[in-house]
Amino acid sequence: MAEEEKQPSRTSGKPIRCRAAVARKAGEPLVMEEVVVAPPSSHEVRIKIICTSLCYSDITFWKMKDPPGYFPRILGHEAYGVVESVGENVADLTEGDTVIPIFLPDCGECTDCRSKKSNLCTKLPFKVSPWMPRDETSRFTDLNGDTVYHFLYVSSFSEYTVVDIAHLTKVDPAIPPNRACLLSCGVSTGVGAAWRTAKVEAGSSVAIFGLGAIGLAVAEGARLCGATRIIGVDVNPEKFEIGKKFGVTDFVNSRECGNRSVSQVIIEMTDGGADYCFECVGLSSLVREAYDSCRKGWGKTVVLGVDKPGSQLNFSSSEVLQHGKTLSGSLFGGLKPKSDVPILLKRYMDKELRLDEFVTHEVSFEDINKAFDLLLGGKSVRCVIWMDNCLNRKLLVAMAEEEKQPSGTAGKPIRCRAAVARKAGEPLVMEEVVVAPPSSHEVRIKIICTSLCYSDITFWKMKDPPGYFPRILGHEAYGVVESVGENVADFTEGDTVIPIFLPDCGECTDCRSKKSNLCTKLPFMVSPWTHRDETSRFTDLNGDTVYHFLYVSSFSEYTVVDIAHLTKVDPAIPPNRACLLSCGVSTGVGAAWRTAQVEAGSSVAIFGLGAIGLAVAEGARLCGATRIIGVDVNPDKFEIGKKFGVTDFVNSRECGNKTVSQVIIEMTDGGADYCFECVGLSSLVREAYDSCRKGWGKTVVLGVDKPGSQLNFSSFEVLHHGKTLSGSLFGGLKPKSDVPILLKRYMDKELRLDEFVTHEVSFEDINKAFDLLLGGKSLRCVIWMDN
Repeated sequence: MAEEEKQPSRTSGKPIRCRAAVARKAGEPLVMEEVVVAPPSSHEVRIKIICTSLCYSDITFWKMKDPPGYFPRILGHEAYGVVESVGENVADLTEGDTVIPIFLPDCGECTDCRSKKSNLCTKLPFKVSPWMPRDETSRFTDLNGDTVYHFLYVSSFSEYTVVDIAHLTKVDPAIPPNRACLLSCGVSTGVGAAWRTAKVEAGSSVAIFGLGAIGLAVAEGARLCGATRIIGVDVNPEKFEIGKKFGVTDFVNSRECGNRSVSQVIIEMTDGGADYCFECVGLSSLVREAYDSCRKGWGKTVVLGVDKPGSQLNFSSSEVLQHGKTLSGSLFGGLKPKSDVPILLKRYMDKELRLDEFVTHEVSFEDINKAFDLLLGGKSVRCVIWMDNCLNRKLLVAMAEEEKQPSGTAGKPIRCRAAVARKAGEPLVMEEVVVAPPSSHEVRIKIICTSLCYSDITFWKMKDPPGYFPRILGHEAYGVVESVGENVADFTEGDTVIPIFLPDCGECTDCRSKKSNLCTKLPFMVSPWTHRDETSRFTDLNGDTVYHFLYVSSFSEYTVVDIAHLTKVDPAIPPNRACLLSCGVSTGVGAAWRTAQVEAGSSVAIFGLGAIGLAVAEGARLCGATRIIGVDVNPDKFEIGKKFGVTDFVNSRECGNKTVSQVIIEMTDGGADYCFECVGLSSLVREAYDSCRKGWGKTVVLGVDKPGSQLNFSSFEVLHHGKTLSGSLFGGLKPKSDVPILLKRYMDKELRLDEFVTHEVSFEDINKAFDLLLGGKSLRCVIWMDN
């Protein structure tokens, strides 16, 4: 048949009358009638549909009474066809070519289509439109001359349809039509979500919420990627047997979890949460459950289903920051239609990709409403609809993939000075405290210098837990090991170290993995105690407990720190520079380097040019970003920012009637590649997300808003915008391995640290450091214990 179409078409350039199954009213059976299909315009092709399959998206829009539901309309978007005729400016397709139409455009010309990072065309942006993409008109009319609307730029429930060349992928005619058509949407979306979007790793665990066609396709993609545990979640127990065909190894019936949530069950099954979770139903509540089910530290949640318009996804900024998880949408599975679909088709022909099992029913065009009944009744996975019943099936299927002396104080309590926070928001009190000797897995260190971070200010102001008083604050420091407790092998008296609030035990799955910096053996908490036994090593001279802070408490001449929180450093490195990497600077630089993995030549927008924001700029500069936009309300920050690579500045109070995101989108011709929220305001996270580029934009959350603050996103935008939102605790850095790399880069004069130190004071003047930071006059003030 394809060979017959290689001949010049007798209907080329003329309208064609043919049969179409028209949706005249929402939810009512399709009406088989004759329509007129206009010849293709410039950049268009008219194709003869050989077969089409029914996807749930067709059902969704068939039921929709209001826009983007339009009637009368020709639905259908999974199909296989033969080119009947071509319009002007069509070079890559000719009459007789076998093709599959795909709802997502791939123009091959715009920045996104040329980039490997995105599949969201910017020349022809995807919309749920009733028109052709370039001129917004229709190629269909009924016999009364009235317009019949298009669907997803395909409209395959017609014997002939007109499709823009950006929406067509040429396929090998040897591939069976009733298998090739499956890759027009659903199966590609699921397989691609595992392969391209999540990049599922061999040996990993996957949880799939909803075992419809897309969920099963995710399972198939995960199987191909080598996942060893694939958990299906559904309310229909029969789905387990079906799922086994595609690699599903375990099943959770959400109605049979008793008093536990599905996420609790999955966390128990996987010893911490699945590596990857996929929401394939289209319920915001299920996105929440999927996110909760994925592993802290590296878990990825991918949204594939679309909830009703206006549905919101609610996440607190604190959890996004502290849990180390990623949430992203996956439109068409992140696949490039013209290059990735042929790869999948080859894998099918090589007997690697399973497609046959998706087809549960086949009907003739006349019985198309039966296909609707089967899908609505949960009886089919994919029903293929043949235009010419068995004829084309036979013809085309036949054509048929860093003091080394023993300390005199070792093992004994030490009395020393400490700056104690006795009450919230009141000046620190210089007094003597008693520091106990280190217990097992602990080290007592003599603090040489410490710096003031805004996190110290935050908890100093906090009247209620996790604000605790009396407390010794401080967590950015440099010290020398005074003595060690039992079970300490890697540190000895005289070692120079920096304490880091985030643990790195080196033993648990997360600490051994390159994918996470969130220790599961000693989980990070804002605790007032030491890490392992939840007691304090500090007492005042009355014998009363003085609380710890972030497992460090460096506003004391001596402190006790767990070995998991210590990183050995080269003594040649200046203490007042090394201490900066205990928290803030590492967090910012790491967020650009490790979390976002900023690429050379990219654009970056940083919301808040405090120390962390400036550190992000420095990290982006080191990564080779060519445009670094600083966003702040203080215009003086631009000059400071320039020291760290900031090239442009946006004062959010001077944008007129435009939002910051609108300004940034204009500046960057579509949005910044990477956006970083460094203040701690949920509203600013939203602005940062809106400012990043559709298709591949990454938004990284570094600031912490007040407890209970929510981030609100609709499931629709998460799915359709191709952006990623993630938190970055300590910049995604591994304390014991990555911080030494940064210190070496400083000594090699690559990493700028000197510019961060704006003030230095003696320990007696520590409250002056607070005044400077609160007054916005300092970036980092170093506090020296011995003046």
